[in-house]
Amino acid sequence: MPPPEARRSGPAPRVVRGAPGGGPALPGGGGAGDQIPPAADFEAAAARLREQVQAELSAERAAADAARENAVTGWDGPEVSYTEHPEAFEAAYQEALERRARGEAPVPYLTENATGGLGAREGGRGFGVEIEFDFPPGADSYTARAAIGRDLHEAGLTRDALQHSYHMRGREEIILRGHQGGWRFEADSTVAGEIVSPVMYDEPETWRNLARVCEIVRRHGGTASGRTGGHVHVGLADYDHTVENHNRLLQTVAGHEDTLYRLAQNPERARHRGMTWCRPNSVPARGYADITSVRWSNNGHHTGLNFGAVAGGRSDHVEFRMWDGSLDPGVIQAHVNLSLGMTAAGSRGGYVPPPPAPAGSHRQRNPGRRRLRGEEWRQSTAGFRQLADTLFRREANAAQAAALFAVTRWPSRRRTGT
Repeated sequence: MPPPEARRSGPAPRVVRGAPGGGPALPGGGGAGDQIPPAADFEAAAARLREQVQAELSAERAAADAARENAVTGWDGPEVSYTEHPEAFEAAYQEALERRARGEAPVPYLTENATGGLGAREGGRGFGVEIEFDFPPGADSYTARAAIGRDLHEAGLTRDALQHSYHMRGREEIILRGHQGGWRFEADSTVAGEIVSPVMYDEPETWRNLARVCEIVRRHGGTASGRTGGHVHVGLADYDHTVENHNRLLQTVAGHEDTLYRLAQNPERARHRGMTWCRPNSVPARGYADITSVRWSNNGHHTGLNFGAVAGGRSDHVEFRMWDGSLDPGVIQAHVNLSLGMTAAGSRGGYVPPPPAPAGSHRQRNPGRRRLRGEEWRQSTAGFRQLADTLFRREANAAQAAALFAVTRWPSRRRTGT
């Protein structure tokens, strides 16, 4: 997910008149009276072009290899291991419940170094979010959406005050590279609307803008209903064509699926919205043989992890679709951090993802939902604590995820939702 490419300076390339598509002049080309260059010149130009492309591909592959090596050697484990010190997890868990009891936001919202380097502009990954929202029954949706569009524009977040169509031209460019106006206000046939971010990095302005978007939507009556989803896009530039990275990401998600779908719940609602638009991915026991198979088998708006934008290039990104919609910046940020952490773990390697833990596993073991204590509680939370140790080096990020765990509930796979 690289930043926008710099504009080239200097004169525009000369164009051979009559050349198909008006392309740049080939070697030996000139004005209108020039002769067609000999075949040898075309062959020489083609050879140079092949060499250039090969050199660029080799450079990208070397950069990807270096990034993977740094990911492996640079990981020295978490500051505080929740697996080895469950009391640290329990402290963060209880603090979240106490904040909620005081009427405060239970999930902390960090405004500086919020990702512990995972989303840094230098050495981290770019990311983007899609924030869906609804209105309560009987609300004047037309007036409210117009007001949201106006305030987003006046805040300098969008290029105009319009609510654009869902499949507007260039939508993927917004996610992958960003654009001059920043955020985009769009329609969505399943909800009242969604607001799509540009590519973002872990910087104070990013978190100020995210909080501002949520505030504007809430101020005009927007809600995160049971129909809304919160999608997070994360760059995969360093994954390259290495299918092991893609398999490891899928296996990491599958190994923590039950816990992740719990963390995906909007804490303001009683349960996860259901899996119709984010069903768990299918992962072969031996993994996929190549990234084409990964993409074709995990592509679309009905999968929890969407690889539709994966082709082995620098602009690749994966979409995490299992998260519920939320207008709480702390919850959205926690989902971003979980997405970044899982993506980084996929390229890091050096560990074996746990065996699959399907969504609903915990509810099947504890159908009466009785309150667990002591050793039963420790065993019940072991999966989350292992996940936190795998994803986060910094204790602040693990504590944020623990707070989200404290105010959510275990999912049931039987429920399909809307």
